Amino acid sequence: MSVTAPRGFRAAGVATGTGPTEARDLAVVVNDGPSRAAGAVFTTADGPAAPVLWSRQVVSGGRVRAVVVDTGATDPATGPAGFQHVHALAEHTAEALSDSAAEIVVCAAGAPGVRSDDHALRRSVAEAVSRSARSGGLSAADAVRTADSVAKFAFQRGEGVTAGGMAKGPDAALSTALCVLTTDAELTPAQCGALAETVAARTLAPLTGPDDTVVLLASGASETTVDEQAVAALLTKVCEDLAAQIAADTTTEDEQAHT
Repeated sequence: MSVTAPRGFRAAGVATGTGPTEARDLAVVVNDGPSRAAGAVFTTADGPAAPVLWSRQVVSGGRVRAVVVDTGATDPATGPAGFQHVHALAEHTAEALSDSAAEIVVCAAGAPGVRSDDHALRRSVAEAVSRSARSGGLSAADAVRTADSVAKFAFQRGEGVTAGGMAKGPDAALSTALCVLTTDAELTPAQCGALAETVAARTLAPLTGPDDTVVLLASGASETTVDEQAVAALLTKVCEDLAAQIAADTTTEDEQAHT
């Protein structure tokens, strides 16, 4: 179930038709609440890409309605063109959800120098949002994998709460590191930020690529307030699972390169 294992979340992955293959290359993860608390940790690179610059500002508000991940028709661009593309992704996602672009996190990793035209982008985002469902976690995980040979997803159930996640990369072959984590625990934005930083440091660091992002969404749908350390333990297990899958994929890539 990936990111949709916790209550309050739906997701989908679709093919935009504009990337180098016909594979799924655009994912959305939607938080239906009742809470929209969120936190994130971003790249330590001196030159962060446009999606990171946008998403840092969004997460600083403490509320995130959805995460949209474009992996097939963009690059980690900076400057006006890159930011315009990111802004369009956020606006189209917000439009499809009848919500505000100020609560849409954007992540990207894909073919350098390739971008969808605005009409195709709007159509694909609308399709992803309309298809998003509790059963859509696996298709979303598949849409974010780019060079990864398999989708990477995990979830853990605790006492009254659940945590889930999906990820891609990183490594020399797998490139950008992206991870979306979800939980139905009742958390504050400050707690989400601290938890994202803690679990990323333990399991997914270093985040040095210009687009590298780890974002945590908390829906509060469990209506259960639990000890922050208990949630941290669940999220750490999810990230350890994801990190192990990344390592296994990296090993497979290396073995194939030397055969």
